[in-house]
Amino acid sequence: MPAVASLSSPAPAAAARRRRFSPAASASLRRVASGGGSSWRSERRLMSELERTVTAGAAERIIRGYVGTKSERAALAALSRLLMDSDPLAIPFYEAVTQARWFKWSSIHAAAVAALLEVNGSIGESRSLISDSISQHLQSTDEVALFYCDLMAAFSSRGLKDRAVDFYTELRSMPLSGRKAYTAMIKSLCLMGLASEAEEALREMVSLGYQPDAFQFGLVAKCYGKSGSLVEMERVIASMSDAGIRLGTGAANIVLSCYSSCHDHSKMLVWLKKMRKLRVAPTTKAYNFVLNSCPTLVLVIQELGPSLPLSTAGLVKKLKSVSKLAAEAELVQELLASSSVLDKAMEWSETEVKLNLHGFSTIAAYVLMLQWVDVIKGRTLPLEVSVVCGIGKHSDVRGEPKVRGLAQEVLSQMGSPLRLSTRNKGRLVAKRDMVKQWLASLPVPEEGTDQSLDATHQKPFVLRLFRELGQFFSNLV
Repeated sequence: MPAVASLSSPAPAAAARRRRFSPAASASLRRVASGGGSSWRSERRLMSELERTVTAGAAERIIRGYVGTKSERAALAALSRLLMDSDPLAIPFYEAVTQARWFKWSSIHAAAVAALLEVNGSIGESRSLISDSISQHLQSTDEVALFYCDLMAAFSSRGLKDRAVDFYTELRSMPLSGRKAYTAMIKSLCLMGLASEAEEALREMVSLGYQPDAFQFGLVAKCYGKSGSLVEMERVIASMSDAGIRLGTGAANIVLSCYSSCHDHSKMLVWLKKMRKLRVAPTTKAYNFVLNSCPTLVLVIQELGPSLPLSTAGLVKKLKSVSKLAAEAELVQELLASSSVLDKAMEWSETEVKLNLHGFSTIAAYVLMLQWVDVIKGRTLPLEVSVVCGIGKHSDVRGEPKVRGLAQEVLSQMGSPLRLSTRNKGRLVAKRDMVKQWLASLPVPEEGTDQSLDATHQKPFVLRLFRELGQFFSNLV
């Protein structure tokens, strides 16, 4: 069993001991840390207890008790949360996990703990953990290569770029085989900001017959974009078609992500229009990418004052008058012109219409709510109307759920009857009659302030007619 250091000094205050690191590098940890239900609640209680401890011994007793009594999922979620926060308590927590009967060695966790040990000055412990992991848990060269990729990501995300480069040198000295190893290496190099090395690995991957997908091209292109090399970024994007990658939803998302990372609004607008012509609908990710990159819109959400636009027409009008970027208002209009994202987020049944805001940023959630209100104004409503915004358990930052707070504030300013459910704290709900009265009281948009929903973007009339008739007869029955 690899040995890891225990804390021998008093546990410092949580605010002082936690260091946030690269969100991109913590994506794998985030997936483990986003345990729902009771595991999330027990994790919050654990963090609260650890923050109140004043000695290392007390912290370790709490950790051992937690790992010994909780499920594997709950313990790994808590470990991942501590590692995402670069909390030194992750080290004794990992030691307790390795002693659990259900323990299975994880490359991601071992790499993150090794990096954290080195950050805290325990260089010998870190290198011992790495060597023990390789000798005791890895059976093949490919497995070692994947571990080196995780080490590159973990060390570089914590500011130890020289050590990350050392692991890359070790990796390059090994005979690589298999698509998985190249995919992991490209991802880690992009996290380190080494775009040219990542592109070289991409070319090598192609030359060996391992066909990359749009995701690998997107990583390299975005890496160039973040460094300001826009010409190189566009060259990599253009090479996707040369590699035979069809412009589907995934590839389109990746391109939008690249342009949003360097805030090129005019290119995003061109790309969204191209997607519309090719009938490639925007997705939730595209919605988030585009709207999060709009600086004026971000300021509007941050203020949440009395001047907050409460309709799509009002929002577009404000962006046109305030934004210094000509393409910003057009970008929002282009997204509003498509109903694909709203259709997936909105669920209709005989008893309820529900808007699900899971997966949306606060900015995207705000725009989607305005779009949703426009749509339900002209619909026959079922018995209950609700907005599901969650309680923040999938968020990187614990505390008051931001999407729920935003939804409450915006709907309150609109005079909406939707209120927090007594049975579900992540759901705003109201009865149909109250919602109908509220919608009827909303001002009608002025002519000429249309949200750009022209005929080419509307659903076919016959389909909409059948849907309305179906809802009418369902309510009648």
